[in-house]
Formats: sequence, C-alpha cells, structure tokens
Amino acid sequence: MKIQKKLSSLADIKHHFATTETPYFFISPSNFNMMGMHEWVRGWHNINLLDCFDDRHPHVQVVKDDCSRLFQSVEDINDYLLSSEAVRRVIKQKQDASELQGQALFLFFDAHLEAVCQSLDLAIALPKNSLVREVDSKMVTTEIGNQAGVHSVPNVMLKVSSYADLQQAASAANLGSRWVVQTAYGDSGKTTFFITNEAEYQAVAHKIEAEERVKVMRWINCTGSAIEACATRWGTFVGPLLSELIGASELTPYPAGWCGNELYDTAFSAEIRQQVQRKTQAMGDALYQRGYRGAFELDYLIDQDTGEVYLGELNARMTGISAMTNMSDFSTAHVPLFLFHLLEYDEGVDLTLDADDFNQRQLLLGAAGTAAHVILKYTAAALNVITQAPVSGVYAKGSDGRLTLQQAGYSRRDALADDEAYVLRIQQAGEYAYKGGDLAIMFINQVIRNAQGQLSPTGQQWVSALQQCFAYRPLDAQERSLIEQVHNPANVKSGRTQ
Repeated sequence: MKIQKKLSSLADIKHHFATTETPYFFISPSNFNMMGMHEWVRGWHNINLLDCFDDRHPHVQVVKDDCSRLFQSVEDINDYLLSSEAVRRVIKQKQDASELQGQALFLFFDAHLEAVCQSLDLAIALPKNSLVREVDSKMVTTEIGNQAGVHSVPNVMLKVSSYADLQQAASAANLGSRWVVQTAYGDSGKTTFFITNEAEYQAVAHKIEAEERVKVMRWINCTGSAIEACATRWGTFVGPLLSELIGASELTPYPAGWCGNELYDTAFSAEIRQQVQRKTQAMGDALYQRGYRGAFELDYLIDQDTGEVYLGELNARMTGISAMTNMSDFSTAHVPLFLFHLLEYDEGVDLTLDADDFNQRQLLLGAAGTAAHVILKYTAAALNVITQAPVSGVYAKGSDGRLTLQQAGYSRRDALADDEAYVLRIQQAGEYAYKGGDLAIMFINQVIRNAQGQLSPTGQQWVSALQQCFAYRPLDAQERSLIEQVHNPANVKSGRTQ
C-alpha cells in the first residue's frame, strides 16, 4: 500500500486516531484490557459478552448469552460473539459507511477465528495465531531471550518423568534444592509449581509429567515486575515498569497467580528501570526479526539478594496491565502505548517519531502519579450463586471501611482522589461464582503492597471493601442438577484477563 500519511509527532498521532475512519473492533468477554481506548480512537467499538456497565457504555455492544453452547475457552466466546447476526450487521454497516476494511482485535484467538474474520472481510490487527502460539511458549521465550542477551533465572528445560529426574537435572545444572517448575503454557500461576520436596512434586506430578518439556528454575528470593512494549517497523516502543502483586490469598486461589499491579515512581530505582527498558527493547527487536509485530508484555524477576534482573515470561498480546499502561498519567498527557500497535498495522502511514526519544521520555516521566489495580477472583472451592454485586463506577471508601457508590460510569479516570476507586464489575448478580472466576477489577490511587511484595494494610483495607460488595448463596437443588448436566460453570463464562 502506498504511504498516504506521514506522522512526525505525538500530536500527529493523536490527530490521526481522532479523525480516522477505520473501524476497530475489540472482541473479548469484557472490554477490561482496552478500557478507555474509545477516547483516543474514533472508530473504536467493543463487542463483549459480559454486561459490565448495565448497558450504559455507548461504545460497548453486549451479546447476551443464550446458553446455546458450552464455552470451553475465551476463543469459544469470541466465536459466539462473531456468530451474532447483530454483530455482523454492525461490522458490515461500519465497513460500508467508512468504505474501509475493519480491524479485529482479540485478547485470545485461534486459527478458526482467523477464518471467521476472513469470511467477514475483517483484517486481524495481530500477528498470525501460529506465531503468537510459538513465541508464547515459555520454552521459546527463554530461547529468544538467550539469543537477545536477556537471560532468565538459571534453568534447564527438559522432559521430567519422575522426582528422580527432577533432582538429577537440577543437580547437574547447579539449581540448588528448591525449584520453580513451569509448563510451556498456562496463565495466572496455574501451571507454575514451587517444589521443595517429593511430596510437593507428587501433588502436581501428573501435570509436569504430561509435558514434553518443562522449565526447571532455581528458586530465588525475588519480586515480580511487568512491562508492555510494541515491536514496530520504527523500533520498539516501551511502556512504564509496573510492580506485580502475586499470590495474595485475599484475591486469588492460586499461590503463583497474578492479581494486581502498581505504577509509581519510587517502586524501582533508576538503574532497574534503565536495565529493564534496555532488555525489553532487545526482546522487541528480536521478536520483530521473527515476524512478530505489535504489542507484547514481559515479566521480569528482580533477585532481592543479588539485584540481578531476570526475564520471567512473555505474553504475546495485550494483557492485564494494558489498561494500567494506557490509562496512566503519562499516556493521558502523551499517547497510549497501544496506539503504536495500531499504527504498525496501518500500512498507509509512516512514522518519523524516534522510538529512542519516546522511550527516554517514558523512562523519565512514565511512572508519574500513583496508581494500582487489583483483580478479585472467587477464592472459595464451593460453587455459589452471586446475590449481590457492585455496579461499575466511582466509589469512595468511608471511615467504616466500606465502598459507597459516587456515580455509575465507565471512565476509570473519573476516580483519581486518594479515597476513591474505580470498580469494573465482571460478574453480576445471578451468575455462578466458581473457584478462580474473575469477580471485579478495582483501580486505586495508592500504594497497596509492602516491601515484601504482599498486600499492605492499605491494600488489605481496599480489598476487604471490594469483597464486601459481593454476597452469595448456595445452589438450590434445581441449580445443582443443571450444573451436573453442564459439568463446570467455569467453562460457561471464562473471564481470563491476562
């Protein structure tokens, strides 16, 4: 395609997306990952299954679940959304009105969805699913990192068939006597196993031994961090570094499960920020050489004993920190990082903005302000029905430790005071509450972790206040019978946000 527009500044980028006629469709269970994008991109349209806003969001089209199929994955949900005649009409209308091909975006997609989009004349503004799947493997990520000079915690990758195999491999690689074992794929800590003895191994042996290869790492005393970037033909643009909240039992039933992030200036030293940005640019450039284009996220592990920064894992997509990154103070004053992803998939534009200059500005100013979010999952083992849930909107926390609704709405940045929070409800009253299911996401303007990386007293107060917004009841006999027929409600509506 011939270059039709040259962009040389952040102002040019803003104007381009404020005036573009291209229709963009974010197709996902909820709009969480791409919250606020409609404020920047004129043609932005969310197509979702979950009614997080009680039909109040003008840029969200909800497709009600007619219970005609059993969803096994987010990809199944997205297929259901694109099979809706109402959705297909909207897609056609917007494409006809603009006389431009629509751009589809997914959090998770597969080869089937690629074919569905082709049948709808929708371009997918993401790398091919086969490539996403390849680089998303923790084994491949480790290999890419090694090639780029971005190393992981000392590790060995191999087939493990017994505890004796694990011991022998760890001893040969000098990995100590405590290990972290990861499978190639998995989210929110469900396939990360901490092993110090044979009993702990045997509890998860069936999962480890089913894999062709697992990654066995030395167990280090570390804190987690996360950062997003965009690999483009103009270079790799890097976002701000966020701290991570992992395994907080108040928020997630998974010991290694991601459940929140913070963004504030003193969370990391300038040296750590520079080191992470340099490593992230190297990873982005290496990914682009393999054909991967656009948004990705990297987790880094910072060894608290040595100060070493290690590559954790790669998420080859927009992720659970996308909302934090794109709605940060820096992005509001400049442009959201995700706009560089959209530009990469617009062959009609050329960008002369220097990626190194942008990254330097991000390094200096990207952590301005204080922001955090927590992801509240249902942590109990017993299946229940939700009888009370908050509406999405701005809340104030009172002296009694409870949240009081100030206004229902869909803008996170309407809640910026220290005693305010924005709550995005995921599950509503009448839904099943199942172990690991996402209930709500809360955005806060305070530091919520302590020096050890766990919830601080302030964080615990906010989480407790959010928990009190929900109430549950046990299933009655009819509901239990229905559940036995459809097996597992966790398959009916998956709220994966990673």
